[in-house]
Amino acid sequence: MNSLAAVLPGIRRQILIRLAAFGTLLALAAGVVSYVFAVDVLDSLVHRMAVEQATRLTHVMDRMAGRMNRGEVDLGGFVFARVISAQGDTIQERWQDEVGDTLRGRVRDLIDQTVDGDRHLTFRDGGRLFIFVSVAIDDSQQRFLGIYQIDDAVHTTLNRQVAWSVAGVALSAILALAVLVPVMLGLERRVIRHARDAVDANLDALLTLGNAIAQRDSDTDAHNYRVTVYAVRLAQHMGLDDKAIRHLIRGAFLHDVGKIGISDAILLKPAKLTDDEFAVMKTHVTRGLKIVGRSRWLEPAAAVIAGHHERFDGSGYPQGLAGDAIPLAARIFAVVDVFDALTSKRPYKEPLSLDEAKAILAEGRGRHFDPVVLDRFFEIADALYAECCIADEDCARRQMGAELHQRFI
Repeated sequence: MNSLAAVLPGIRRQILIRLAAFGTLLALAAGVVSYVFAVDVLDSLVHRMAVEQATRLTHVMDRMAGRMNRGEVDLGGFVFARVISAQGDTIQERWQDEVGDTLRGRVRDLIDQTVDGDRHLTFRDGGRLFIFVSVAIDDSQQRFLGIYQIDDAVHTTLNRQVAWSVAGVALSAILALAVLVPVMLGLERRVIRHARDAVDANLDALLTLGNAIAQRDSDTDAHNYRVTVYAVRLAQHMGLDDKAIRHLIRGAFLHDVGKIGISDAILLKPAKLTDDEFAVMKTHVTRGLKIVGRSRWLEPAAAVIAGHHERFDGSGYPQGLAGDAIPLAARIFAVVDVFDALTSKRPYKEPLSLDEAKAILAEGRGRHFDPVVLDRFFEIADALYAECCIADEDCARRQMGAELHQRFI
């Protein structure tokens, strides 16, 4: 999991992108639905208009059947009209004189495809809008077939109505999105606030556990703070990514958390431990793994807890791992843990100088310590010593707090 500060801009960006995409799709979908609905409504309107004209025309044609060929029948808006009998025979037929061959061919095709029953079909020809209708004539067995031309002014009005309808629905969708944006961003802020609270709670658990064992073991928190800062600085110097460093912080601060389960008689014994006592002391590793294993957030500390007593040559415990089989986080921590133990004041010893500490670390090259990790540490040891070893506990705590804030908050 990345720090909240790192993921916040990405979360907001994703919310806005998804809302914009959703709004665009919603506007398009609403526009399409509105267009289909509007066209269907207008199609029905045009059909009704054509049927009304067809009804009027059939009565006119019926009354003036004898004069059909003398051009005395006003076809109204129809460019073609035909009345057929129940048997399908043509009773009357009329074309407007100006109908071209292309439209005539289209009409014949439509008539050939016509089956019994009312139907209508809108089509365009030469930029003009027509509607083909086939309707029964009153209660008779006759049927009227016709091609009705929509007046240009009516056509323009209909198109404008469709456009306004689509635009209105699309605009409504966009306005709805505009209302949703602040609502979603407000919800995002609430989620982030709860996430910060959760991170703070996890960090409190981390600090509480680490400090509890530090207070019991050495009566000071400073070692945990310093060794964690050392580990972070070395990990940065070695190019570890942020996720690995966050895991390392958990492990460094909780490396000895299992000592909570070790009795005071062994943990605080000033003299050398017996073999049996040392065997008990070594169980703090498995105890620590059980403790952090109960928390999904603390579980990444396991690599350091399990491996910080392993040695590069395989002579460590609890598993006797060697070389690269030891997790890198544990190899990093092993170096800085010993360095802090050598350079810090303890109740039973005075701190060693930087040169003395480096000399002792060098003796453990390839045996206790990974040579590559040790060499990278020596590159920054002087700066780390100046930064942290002369710092008091409050300073070490502030440095640790800064690292936690940078990595997790």
